[in-house]
Amino acid sequence: MSRPGVEIFLTNGGLGIQPASDFGVSAVLIASPVAPVAGYGTAFMVKTKTQVATAFAQVGNEDVVKAINEGFYAAAPEGTKLYVLCMAAATTLTTLGAAANANKVLSLGAGTVRLLAAIKFPDEEYEPTVTDGFDQDVHTAVTALQTLSATWFDDNKPFRYFVEGFAFADPATAKNYATSLNRNGFIVAANIDGSTARATMLAMGAAAAVEPQRNIGRIKNGSLPIPETSNVKIGAIAVDAISGADLDTLFEKRYISIEKNKSASGYVFTYDCALCDPTDDYNNLRFGRVIDNATRIAFVTYYRELKDDVEVFAGGRLSTVAEKALEIGIEQAIDDGMRNQLSKKTDGSAAVECLINPDPAQYALLYEQADIEQPNFNLLQTGTIYVFIRLLPKGSLDYINLYLGYSPTVE
Repeated sequence: MSRPGVEIFLTNGGLGIQPASDFGVSAVLIASPVAPVAGYGTAFMVKTKTQVATAFAQVGNEDVVKAINEGFYAAAPEGTKLYVLCMAAATTLTTLGAAANANKVLSLGAGTVRLLAAIKFPDEEYEPTVTDGFDQDVHTAVTALQTLSATWFDDNKPFRYFVEGFAFADPATAKNYATSLNRNGFIVAANIDGSTARATMLAMGAAAAVEPQRNIGRIKNGSLPIPETSNVKIGAIAVDAISGADLDTLFEKRYISIEKNKSASGYVFTYDCALCDPTDDYNNLRFGRVIDNATRIAFVTYYRELKDDVEVFAGGRLSTVAEKALEIGIEQAIDDGMRNQLSKKTDGSAAVECLINPDPAQYALLYEQADIEQPNFNLLQTGTIYVFIRLLPKGSLDYINLYLGYSPTVE
């Protein structure tokens, strides 16, 4: 053994590594050709491409590895947690999204999962029943996963979900989700080298990689990490050849797709449309993710206050001092945890406002939106207070109109 001393070793491969974010914790439900090492029905977690390759080392799962490593981890930094649950290849997306199955992977994540995807790799003999532009399983999976997401929201652990646009036919026949209420859901209508699963995982990876308030189609994010040799299509049509009218139709029907990057080589996502009315407050992925984060922070902040003894006025109403303290507490918590995700007040803090037991006359619309007809402020009778939190999200430069012309003089 040599004398005590200090040795310095150089590591390699660290340039360009981004830190993984808690906001990017994801999960995927897979109908895989072959059972992974963990087996069918057993949830597990991976954080690197190497772990993915090891987990799906069996012959026959090559497409699964490619969808995750060249889809999700092509965009999301390695280190991002991805919880995985596999079932047999014949399993439908709808069955994957059933609570009895999906809860396994969500529970392994202990409520930390913010993004969830459902993808499948059926046998070659599988014949999809195309209805409303996709394998009908796609649309029934949306219903199942929306129900699941509502259940987890009620438990204050909300997430957004992506459904693979399997067997996409064409924009004209695609179901119109502009009048639906599936505000937590997203369908990716595109394929990379014939894989709609890979395109779906790329979308979720892009979401996991950016701050929650960012559009995954943001041009400043740069082109998507898709090799130049890949064939990128929407249905059977190459993205390079698809018409603007077809892209508009998919956008209007609330699908996420892929288009050419007009400022550089490569491709970008068209938008981050949620499967709901475009006038809905949560009509896109970023608004949904931001409100999910506020939900989590608000719950944790107020859960600490449960069953505490507080001062009340005559008539049983919570004291003004106590109400103000609760308002300040949540505003500060959201400012601390989400400042970059929201617009700013003039003092630079996050644009969040909390109202505890606001005046029913002045704030009648708030109570109406919450289906509260006659608020009762007597805490001694009801044990209840009314908390309204209002956030101002960041905007998005979606439509930039340039008016160009000549002038004989320019000042």
